[in-house]
Amino acid sequence: MALSRAMLRFEADFKSAVDKDYLHITNIRKGDENEIKFVFSHPDLPHPSQIEIHAQPQELRSYPVDNSFLIYTTDDIPPIVAQVLEDSIHKTMGMKVDNMLADLSQRLRDILDSGKPDDIGDATMTDVEADPVADESDADIEDDDDLLFEYDEDEYFDNSNTYPPESLKSSGGAPKATTSTLPLLLLRRLQRDLQSIIKAGFHTGVVYGFKDETPGGIISISIRVNKLCLPKETRQAWGLTPSEYIILLIRYDGYYSDYENVMDKPVEYSKISFRLRKCPKQKPSLKQATMAFTPSTTGESIENEAEISELSNLWISKSMDDFMNREFISILKMRNLHNLSWEKAKEKLMSHIIQFNDRLETFQDVSVDGEEQPNSEVQLQPPLDDDHFLSGGELSFPLIAMQFALYYLVRCTDYCTVCHQKMENNFAALMPYVCTSPLCLHQYMSLGFGPSMDHQIIDHPEVVDLLVSFSYAALCVTPKTPTRIGMRQLPAGLGLRVPKIRSAAYSIPTLAQRLASGSIDYYVGVDSAQFLNPAEVLFDWRLSKVTILGNAPGTFEVGQWVVVSTPVRKRCVGFESDTLLHQARIEAVENKDLLLNVVSQHSIPKRDSAVRLYRDERDVQDNTLSDIAKGYLVPFNDEFDDLEDPVEKAFSLTLLLASMPPVAEMRSYLMSSRQPLAKWGRMSPASINLLRWIIASNRSHIVKVKEGPIDSKSAEQCEKIGGVGGWIQFRFTQGSPEKENLFYQALEDISESPKTLVAWHGSSLENWHSIIREGLDYTQTMNGRSFGHGIYFARDFDTSQGYSNVCYAERMIWPASQLNVEGVVSLNELAFRPREFVSTTPFYVVQHCHWCQCRYLFVRPKKQQRGTGASAGPASIDNTIPQHYNTGGRRDINSEVFVQDPLWEAKGPQGSHLFIPKHALPSMRKVGKGHREQEMLDYELESSDDEEDTRFIWDTEEDAPQSLKCESDFRPGTLDFSSLPQLAPPSYATTAAQRALGQEIKKLESIQSSTPLHLLGWYIDFEKINNLFQWIVEFHSFDPNLPLAKDMKDAGLTSIVLEIRFLRGFPISPPFVRVIRPRFMTFVEGGGGHVTAGGALCMELLTNSGWSPANSMESVLLQVRMAMCSEDPRPARLKMSPNLRQYGVAEAIDAYTRAARTHGWEIPPDLADAGLTE
Repeated sequence: MALSRAMLRFEADFKSAVDKDYLHITNIRKGDENEIKFVFSHPDLPHPSQIEIHAQPQELRSYPVDNSFLIYTTDDIPPIVAQVLEDSIHKTMGMKVDNMLADLSQRLRDILDSGKPDDIGDATMTDVEADPVADESDADIEDDDDLLFEYDEDEYFDNSNTYPPESLKSSGGAPKATTSTLPLLLLRRLQRDLQSIIKAGFHTGVVYGFKDETPGGIISISIRVNKLCLPKETRQAWGLTPSEYIILLIRYDGYYSDYENVMDKPVEYSKISFRLRKCPKQKPSLKQATMAFTPSTTGESIENEAEISELSNLWISKSMDDFMNREFISILKMRNLHNLSWEKAKEKLMSHIIQFNDRLETFQDVSVDGEEQPNSEVQLQPPLDDDHFLSGGELSFPLIAMQFALYYLVRCTDYCTVCHQKMENNFAALMPYVCTSPLCLHQYMSLGFGPSMDHQIIDHPEVVDLLVSFSYAALCVTPKTPTRIGMRQLPAGLGLRVPKIRSAAYSIPTLAQRLASGSIDYYVGVDSAQFLNPAEVLFDWRLSKVTILGNAPGTFEVGQWVVVSTPVRKRCVGFESDTLLHQARIEAVENKDLLLNVVSQHSIPKRDSAVRLYRDERDVQDNTLSDIAKGYLVPFNDEFDDLEDPVEKAFSLTLLLASMPPVAEMRSYLMSSRQPLAKWGRMSPASINLLRWIIASNRSHIVKVKEGPIDSKSAEQCEKIGGVGGWIQFRFTQGSPEKENLFYQALEDISESPKTLVAWHGSSLENWHSIIREGLDYTQTMNGRSFGHGIYFARDFDTSQGYSNVCYAERMIWPASQLNVEGVVSLNELAFRPREFVSTTPFYVVQHCHWCQCRYLFVRPKKQQRGTGASAGPASIDNTIPQHYNTGGRRDINSEVFVQDPLWEAKGPQGSHLFIPKHALPSMRKVGKGHREQEMLDYELESSDDEEDTRFIWDTEEDAPQSLKCESDFRPGTLDFSSLPQLAPPSYATTAAQRALGQEIKKLESIQSSTPLHLLGWYIDFEKINNLFQWIVEFHSFDPNLPLAKDMKDAGLTSIVLEIRFLRGFPISPPFVRVIRPRFMTFVEGGGGHVTAGGALCMELLTNSGWSPANSMESVLLQVRMAMCSEDPRPARLKMSPNLRQYGVAEAIDAYTRAARTHGWEIPPDLADAGLTE
């Protein structure tokens, strides 16, 4: 069979490489199945200072464009060398044999000479001066008439694929970065690529370069968060606000590379870097973008921090940056070559990497035919549902990069944040995490991919307390379950070093085996625990000093952590144990004396009793107390991952948790010292890492519901559920955007109203650690399944509370907890499909996990501090209507409270009635009109955020779309305020309301200052605002084809003047918006635009029926302007009669009231506030 052209080219390149000289590489030869073998020598390699390396080509059928080399060795090599070889599967993509050998030689020399790993994405090109695509070997091939290779000429460079072109190289071969400009054809391509981004619905701009004699630069592409269509709970969990922008920065270190150029070049020579960030503006400043690409260093100045604070990391920026810089271009090459989806192209690339461990296995092509699409795909709106790669026209590489970034951003919980493999058995969690690989967990923790532990402690101390409490309970064993723990997956790969202590369950035969094997020399039983190889010591209570008796089993050093056991010095109230553990750090060593810093004192964990903290009464003078006690000392030198028995692992983790101080004290240290918790001397490194894992591995979003009066105007306090007294409430969200979307899909064909019902779920305390990480499921049976397979829920609170009660609950309470959690019950929202459930009596048994969503956690604290003898009683009954809903008849309570179907009503404690605010259930929220909070109303053609970018991208205004042209005759600052109503601050101006309005003004000022006025369409003179509760706004720059714009031009007007008055109930009540001047035609006269006869706006959004406290004023301005521009059912028209007076506030209120009653919309009870006289 004749060899293919690609195979013939490979053979020719190999022969050419054999005849060349490479630094440190010798004996280049062929192996089996086209494998290339060679010897690499270096004095820093282990003896004999050389290794034999194998390079296996992966895609000879498309060599060299889509081929890469799997490079490995069977010799013993240092880890840093192994990493270089493993990375070659990506680094060598698109390389020819010659380039591969030169590049590998350079990278190995760099790593061995410096002893440090090379920077990800920073290619070293010192020895690779040859053309990466075509070199002298091509000439040899072309001389053979049988080898008819077709070379793609680069239309932007002079008959060369060399990068950069020879004409733009200095004498040394480096690009002339400061004196060269982009070739004209490439500049035009860059402009067309940026135009494609704008037409696709994104903002874009050039932050730096590509002009002013700079061929490289940084491009910014952004999209507003509200266009991602993420549920409110997801945005909150991910730390996003609707008005922020997701920004992708693309840095070109060399010349701009278009799509074709990126596909033709080896990945190593692309010289393109990516950063994914968030920002309150469409485009960051040059300094902010530059700092994003600058590695952070210790001791960075505060000035720099303040400068770049607006451009901040997303919760997953580090992971996404690593993913895009390492794999995006390679995945795109796979997709380009095989016409695959993103997912299949990624799988194909990953299969190459897997061959590193199974290199003899033949790679099988992946076909897109019959490709399975997940049923839980996020339903995206334009522009996110578009795939530019499939457009069929000229492809914009930056646009494809942005769509790729958003594709994985909104699906981030489906993938491991380290290896980026699809998560197996993922329960559609809300927060991203890692797969089950210990290596991924280690990198996740060490590289800082997870949430900040310190920030969580400062911002959410009660939640951290709850998470630690759940973990502690899940680690406990009791007499009822002596061989089982509730934690399904213990941490692995954290490098925890724990004390050499085993529990009472550690069997004597096991100890005998360890003695026989020599892994331990001896052990000592101490109060139901086993100390392995302990040192016998004398402990001085007053000086916190130990003296080692006899020969110590090892040496001790300053900074080492140890545990000392002694008899209890003095009985304390509530402390019944005879033995005390002192966890301490060694401060000084002198011969056999060790000076300790004791951080905690507690009893030994047992099956049948709680761990007690010991507080020695130092101020009590008692001559009968001895200052010196005999005891045993063991260090923290057991590798946790080496422990085999899960119960013993749980016991070791319990010891670490028992030594932790209360979360309030951690927070106090962080707030006062401004130092990270890891620098605090009161926690061992193992405790710090364990706490970090507990926080980072939580895949749910938990927020404590604020306490206080329910009639507060705060939107957050409206989420508190009435009817359950004595329990602490937490908002509890688990479902990812995909799972939430599946839940909404299950509601679509339900005709009943409401479309959901609520129910309780109770579970033993030790189960909640796993529930918040793996979700409610029925993979394990805890209490039987008498009524079928599914998730069990109850209508009655007391029923679920019964399942949350456990024996030995006191044993499961974390000793340092301030919540003192004794029981937990969740409130869940279920799809209203009870007749389709497996069972409804006496329990709901729901067979589909996506039919239920967790909404609340109710936590029962122990009423009194332990040791007082008091115990927690049942939840108290609270049947009173909360004040927030008791509006004196002005508002129907059903408009505020979720009204349950009487046949399926959930009850509170002892059958009490529940008051569930609609705002607490996402399915019941109404914001504006339509689904997903009406946030896509502002989807229009977007542009860059400054006119300089507009001129650069479109070259001339004639080329730009109509919406980007600056054709406005509006001039800001010309409005005469003396003819407008001026109100003094109202008497109801509370501090909270003023603060909320101040924040809204700050946001609007930022938007107005960074957006061209003709694109914004509204203007506020912020210097003229003397009353936060009254704003004057001008609408301007209307589409000239609108009848309204033509009327304004005929009347000599450049703006519509509006007034916004904020009522006493804001933000619970909507603002009152009206036109002041000019006067509009009424509907009877043929007018429209949603302007009433009195000048008020006829919009459901501005009534209680359509308003939500979550609305921003920017959204209000946008929607009011869009309504005024609407031509359905009629366009807005102006009255053209001369000397018409402006609208008065009284006629506006009357017209607003008539319109609301006509449509059946609820009028705000405080509407009278809008009638205050000028």
